[in-house]
Amino acid sequence: MCRDAQNGECVGKLKDGNYAITSVDVNRQGTRALTSSMDNTLRVWDIGTRKSLNDAKPLLSINAGPINAWKSRFVSRKGDGDDVPADLIASSTDSGMIKLWSLEDGSAVRELNTSRPNFMYALAVSPDGTKIACAGAGSHVYVFDTEAGMLLCTFSGHSDNVRSVSFSADSSLLVTASDDKQIQLHDVRHGSPVTTLLGHHGWVLTAEMHPSGAYIASGSVDTKVKIWDVAQRACVETHSQHSQAVWGVAWQRSSDDVPITRPMLASVGEDCSVHLYDPLLA
Repeated sequence: MCRDAQNGECVGKLKDGNYAITSVDVNRQGTRALTSSMDNTLRVWDIGTRKSLNDAKPLLSINAGPINAWKSRFVSRKGDGDDVPADLIASSTDSGMIKLWSLEDGSAVRELNTSRPNFMYALAVSPDGTKIACAGAGSHVYVFDTEAGMLLCTFSGHSDNVRSVSFSADSSLLVTASDDKQIQLHDVRHGSPVTTLLGHHGWVLTAEMHPSGAYIASGSVDTKVKIWDVAQRACVETHSQHSQAVWGVAWQRSSDDVPITRPMLASVGEDCSVHLYDPLLA
């Protein structure tokens, strides 16, 4: 379902199959959506023309194979003449690998292997397209070089499963959320930890950095949405609108055509509700 961010109205529904959707991503231009489904299929949709959304069919469908399409993300790179296509799709698996697919024709391009056969249910691509981070069952977080396909660094600061990974807007920092009730911030340039944020009273299921890099939003099974000041290493806002676990938070993003100067925050919960916030940030 696609909604207008300004008024919350439904502008169309995308449907192709009868299985649960496990992941949704939107490209930087705001014109394409990427979905992952329990039928092991990755689908790319045209969302640039609203009036045709209800009858839309996927522009591209990729049969990724059993449990190879749990999470998926667009990957947009410069390309620079290497043998890896500039526009890719990354998908996570249950076997410790990330698979890369061509956005042009859906062909398999490369596999990124963590060398540990764990379910990777957290996946993120840096805004500059040069790095891919993944995590899941187990306490490790892995960061790969997209072009070379090499493992750049591994973070092992968590003590339980890692539910969420997210890059900063400048691609230099990575924020992670875990069942150990911690949010951690890492410097991917030097492969070093930055800080740990404590305050949730249950598994932290999601965390995402504000476009400015000054704040982090998080959601937890404790039903709270929290906003953290990175410089102060402290929680500055707590929201209690949800009645059950908060599975996702996301800051409003600028597109190539529409700049956003004051991003709003959205959260989605197990209570089947989506809430929008206009945080009182400096």
